[in-house]
Amino acid sequence: MTKLKKRSLKPGIKKFKNKFSKLKPNLEKVKNRILTLKPDSKKVIKKISGLKTNALRILKQVKKEFRLLWTDKFNLFLAIVMPPLIIIMLGFTLTDVPQETDAIPCILISYDSNTFINQNDFTESKLDNYTMPYVDAVNKSKMLELVRFYNATEEIYAMEEARNELLSGTINVIISLPVDFTEFLEWGLPGLIDCIPDSSNIQYIQQNLNSVYDSIKIFINDNNLTPQFTVQGFEEFAIPEGYSRNFNTSIIMALSFMVFGIALVLSILVIVQEKPIARLLLTPVKRSEILLSKYITYTLVLLFQVTLLIISGLSMGLYVAGTIPDLFLALFMIGFSGLTMGVFISSQSKTKTQANQLFLATFLVAVLLSGIFIPIENMPPYLQVIAYILPLSHGDPLLRGIIQKGQSIFGLHFFWLLAISIVLIVVSFLIFKRRQYEV
Repeated sequence: MTKLKKRSLKPGIKKFKNKFSKLKPNLEKVKNRILTLKPDSKKVIKKISGLKTNALRILKQVKKEFRLLWTDKFNLFLAIVMPPLIIIMLGFTLTDVPQETDAIPCILISYDSNTFINQNDFTESKLDNYTMPYVDAVNKSKMLELVRFYNATEEIYAMEEARNELLSGTINVIISLPVDFTEFLEWGLPGLIDCIPDSSNIQYIQQNLNSVYDSIKIFINDNNLTPQFTVQGFEEFAIPEGYSRNFNTSIIMALSFMVFGIALVLSILVIVQEKPIARLLLTPVKRSEILLSKYITYTLVLLFQVTLLIISGLSMGLYVAGTIPDLFLALFMIGFSGLTMGVFISSQSKTKTQANQLFLATFLVAVLLSGIFIPIENMPPYLQVIAYILPLSHGDPLLRGIIQKGQSIFGLHFFWLLAISIVLIVVSFLIFKRRQYEV
């Protein structure tokens, strides 16, 4: 039998020791790298813990702001309850239900009986064939009430008396038939009718003119006058049937005014009315955290306010050609621009009186230069520059494009509002950071 020989382990151990001795410098390098990484990891942990502490301080400041807002019931009512109530009131008042309107009182003066001289052959004519038919048309119109008829050949002061009636408010419009009225109609030419409406109230000018036009339509149909024109066309971006046109036309201007104005009112006193702010700065709370907490608080209030506005508007028959998210974001940006402008005013105001005065001046300028009452293109160049800088001049076209035309929100007006808000936020932080407070 063969005997098994025992193999010695010494050569294998020697080889392992040699390999381990070679790996030992590499392990030391890894150990040194881990030791060098420890201080960086400590810094990261410190930063994370610092951010957590800052977040907790900001959260406490936000809770404090909400408690202060809850104690101010008037501002809370102004921000939350008032806007939906205004929308609901507009929805009930601005309806398209046909209403019985009183006929507009008028005076008719005819110069048609006077002698007409043809400028081509200098012949004279004294035709008066269409005066009384037009008087009959005025009497037939349900939109006009003929108070008095004057024949200017017999009453030479007819126009003066009619203007006195217009001045006293007895009538709303003067209708005058010129000397060549009958002659032009006989020759197949357009007959001209002079209309003098009471323009003291802009709201009723178009109504007065429409009433006169109604009598002209009756006059043309009764006397078979030619040519007769029928105007047909397609209304682009028209409000569909079933929606109130008066409400949808007026709501755009109301929304931009409300969101911007209320956000401005809520934020003009957020800093200047903070009485213990100097003592608050002695605590670990930073100035940036104080201002950031105010932005967070009133931004959350603005989000809730915009949600209520959209819900109340849709419930009252608001037609939106675009999308609801675009409308929400547009209203939020208009309100946020007002919020940033209010915080900016509050950050540089020393007293509440000064803040209120700056608010009144800023809001009036923003409204007058918004382009709603006076087109921006008709303003002087230097006023146009100021108008395009102000947020409200971009709010109305932004809402009008989304609600009436279905445009996307991501356009020039949106990015301009965003740029204005960012600039105001940066400037407010800089002013608040450098401002000195006495304890």
